[in-house]
Amino acid sequence: MLALDNLFKTSRTLLAGTVLTATAFSAPVFAAEKVTELKHSVYVGGLFLGSIDTEIEQKDDSYSIETIANSSKTFDWAFRWTAKGKTVGLITDDKISPFLHRHESAWNDNRRTATMNYDTAGAVTVEKTGKESTDPNKYTPIDPDSTTNSVDPMSAILFVTNRMEAGEGCNAQVPIFDGRRVYDLKLTEIGEKLFNPSSYSVFEGTATGCKIEIVKKGGFKKNPDAVSQMNQDLIVWVAAPVEGGRVVPVRMQVDTDYGSVELHLERYSDGPVQLVSKNAN
Repeated sequence: MLALDNLFKTSRTLLAGTVLTATAFSAPVFAAEKVTELKHSVYVGGLFLGSIDTEIEQKDDSYSIETIANSSKTFDWAFRWTAKGKTVGLITDDKISPFLHRHESAWNDNRRTATMNYDTAGAVTVEKTGKESTDPNKYTPIDPDSTTNSVDPMSAILFVTNRMEAGEGCNAQVPIFDGRRVYDLKLTEIGEKLFNPSSYSVFEGTATGCKIEIVKKGGFKKNPDAVSQMNQDLIVWVAAPVEGGRVVPVRMQVDTDYGSVELHLERYSDGPVQLVSKNAN
């Protein structure tokens, strides 16, 4: 039972992590209004683990990003996990400024939400619901000043993608506050890789690899469990599925004790372009 419980914990951790990964490069700035829809599938040891749907709406001076993640119904007998996120913000002179971010998740019957509002000075206020630890020594402290001028995880999307669209690569370090944790998202470009056609993905061709690291600042467990201490390099491969299309995550793979975890782009909708993989769920 311990091994099974660790598998479920690993599944939840990986699904939560891939929500950020699946949207981490998905919304470059376009002059005209543009809507892009993505669907990524996640597999562990060849078994379908869950899916992540993303919708990006971009206008001249504003943006909106929404994500919905769900675990596979195959696991309903043991656990159910869902997560939803939405961010809206402004774009001014290449500066990305969120003014509202909301995230809600549910692990079986345990639900949590975080709603963040940003003022023009970069200060953040947070309203949270759900069970919180009463042990002051369980998590590392958060310096209130560290959240000022931070962005939510989804707004970090635009910052990184703008660099890539400008030909500056994915090398960047972005300060993030997700309502409970403060950290830097550190990205390092590692080169390119050729991907052959696959029934799991709509993408084939050359993609750029970006290694993702989390630089913890506050709000993290002081004594993390084995699942939280996974120290493997997390590399997401990004590219435009069609010429002139948006740069999006097309592949990720992480090896675990329970088998290889893979992220595939199974659907891509960008204006008149509609791509669907053969094995789409």
